[in-house]
Amino acid sequence: MKKKSRLLQSDIFWGMGAALLVLLQFWWLPGEDGSAADSYSTTVDGKLGLYRTLSQLFPRVDRDALNVVPRDSATLILVAPDRYPNEKEQQELYEFVYNGGSLLFAPNWLSPEPSDENSIPQRVTISSLGIDLSYRPVNSSVVMTVPTPVATSPVATSPVATSPVATSPVATSPVGTPVTPMIPPVVDSSVPPGPAGGTSSPGTPAVEKENIGTEIVATSGLVEGNVDFRSTAILHLPGHLTTETLLTSATGDAEAAAWTMGLGRVVVCSSADLFSNRSMLYKASRRLAVRLVEKCTPDPENATASVTPSIVLSEYFNASDSYQNTGILFSPTLRIGTLQLLLVAILGIWMAFHRFGPAAEITTTQRRSLTESAQAVGNLQYRLRDGGTVVRSYLDYMNSQLRRRYGSFLRLDQSEHIANRSGMNVDEVRSQLQEAQRMSESAEMPAARVASMLRWLARLQQRLAGNRDAS
Repeated sequence: MKKKSRLLQSDIFWGMGAALLVLLQFWWLPGEDGSAADSYSTTVDGKLGLYRTLSQLFPRVDRDALNVVPRDSATLILVAPDRYPNEKEQQELYEFVYNGGSLLFAPNWLSPEPSDENSIPQRVTISSLGIDLSYRPVNSSVVMTVPTPVATSPVATSPVATSPVATSPVATSPVGTPVTPMIPPVVDSSVPPGPAGGTSSPGTPAVEKENIGTEIVATSGLVEGNVDFRSTAILHLPGHLTTETLLTSATGDAEAAAWTMGLGRVVVCSSADLFSNRSMLYKASRRLAVRLVEKCTPDPENATASVTPSIVLSEYFNASDSYQNTGILFSPTLRIGTLQLLLVAILGIWMAFHRFGPAAEITTTQRRSLTESAQAVGNLQYRLRDGGTVVRSYLDYMNSQLRRRYGSFLRLDQSEHIANRSGMNVDEVRSQLQEAQRMSESAEMPAARVASMLRWLARLQQRLAGNRDAS
């Protein structure tokens, strides 16, 4: 009769755990994979264009994802990090700048750390370096418009004045791969058009976009004309330091500033949009980004002759989370493998945890010793007066032992082979086994004869097992 199967409560628990792990391999709950704004990204918010532009204009441009600060004095570019430095990392940045390094800093789109899961970050401060930025409220009526494409020209006609490689023009498309430009949002009709200078094409619908920053129209002594960019942060200048305003908005607010600290310099910009791939597609914003880097770069004439000044784009705060504790197991690279290992573990534990059938109810008590159990079986056999059954059972036991040790090559009916294996007389073995076979087929046998035969069969079994010294 087939037993009816039923689903236990534990099965529901393990099944839901396995299903959740399978779901997480296709839809990771915490959100996006990795950073979309690093110097390897070709998205509109990435900084691959900045990296390739600087590589054409400066002799040494590197990326660093393993160290908070470079080992040698250099210009460190920390733009749109995925996370902000902790207290220990802030101290390292301060020592780096104080000892002669330079830092260019711009916050990410969601500037500081939020107070709770649903709140918008309000402030980011690195007090040791005088950096203080607060969140800029975003107008919910911001509208994205798609302008007519305008070809961008290289900056060869107006070379960078103070660049170490001033004669090298800035590439028109530094990203290398085609990037669809993201046109800056227009708050209202009073705001001038973006760097492309176009208006929305006929028949192109406007697309609403929230939390993308506020359009800023700014001027700078570093470049000619106005520069348009988006920003989600307000720059607060440190009152205890002598600052130099590098970029001023139409309302008179400082959007980028520089100050000296120790032997180094700090340049802070209120927006990372100036350094994005989108901005690298436009002449004015591209030139301003290069000028800000130049403003932060130390003068080659004052640098050590043996060390070439370098520019380092920091990727540590984009990738360092993957190197902390066990976080690497859930990084985008290893996440699928980790989830699959957890799924295998869940299935293995489920298989070992599951019990087939309900728990057996014990109604009889166990014997206190093997001797008492043997005595009880002997008493039962004595009362039955059926010694042939006992002999037949022992012969079956010997046959099973022979099959286990020697396979099908040795049987009890092969007297000569049994005698050779046990070292006993052939005639004795043949006669005793024949007698045992006759006794197993008899209904009633005297207890004395049965006991004598069992003792001889036990001695034969011991010798076949290799124990020939036992009595």
